[in-house]
Amino acid sequence: MEIHKRKTLEDFPKFVVTGVRPGATSEAGYISFELEGGFDGIPPSSFNHVVDGIGPRWFWLVFGMRGYICASVQSHNKETNATVLTFEVKGEPNIAPGQGLAYLSSYWQGYHVGMVLYPNWGWERMQFRGMDAIAEDYEAKDVSIVGGREVKVWTKLEPTGEATGQSRLYPAPDQSLPVRSGTRLVPAGWGHEHCELCNEHIDAGMFGECDPGGRWMCEKCYQRYVTTHDLAFVDEL
Repeated sequence: MEIHKRKTLEDFPKFVVTGVRPGATSEAGYISFELEGGFDGIPPSSFNHVVDGIGPRWFWLVFGMRGYICASVQSHNKETNATVLTFEVKGEPNIAPGQGLAYLSSYWQGYHVGMVLYPNWGWERMQFRGMDAIAEDYEAKDVSIVGGREVKVWTKLEPTGEATGQSRLYPAPDQSLPVRSGTRLVPAGWGHEHCELCNEHIDAGMFGECDPGGRWMCEKCYQRYVTTHDLAFVDEL
């Protein structure tokens, strides 16, 4: 039997804070902050990609099981490691000089750490049954090539019921213009969910773990990472 060494937040690269400076407050109540500091050791390669403009220009800094911020780089000196980050939050963040914040790349979501570590997250094993969807077609500005064909008309699907902000885009079967207007009901059109970690399908009829926010995790990832409170998914998936 293969034995895994459990990965914890202590094993993540750390951004060590030397200063926190508040700035202006937006009309929506978000306060902008500057965070001074540097990485304890060699910055992770994904951070270098952020600095060099290869991919997203932001990442997560995680503190504790449920605390995280989305940070962007204002300046970074590769020789001295001196770095200034910016972020926006509502209220005063629980961050102080001398604190080490765990680095998490933008490939993940900050809440993924809490999903795995927090014992009272609220996971419940259940069967995904699928649901009806609302479909709406629209014309894109540019033409995309999907499966060897030109696609300019897309279908947007949203699950029926309570608004969750979820939606999916598919090339419309009918690419002729003009686009038909209005929405339509697609019975059982929302036929799968994605695992939050490995992104595999959880199809209608399959079992998985669901949290109070309607997020799903496949049984394999749940057993491998959540039951063991192991953050090794950042390396293995």
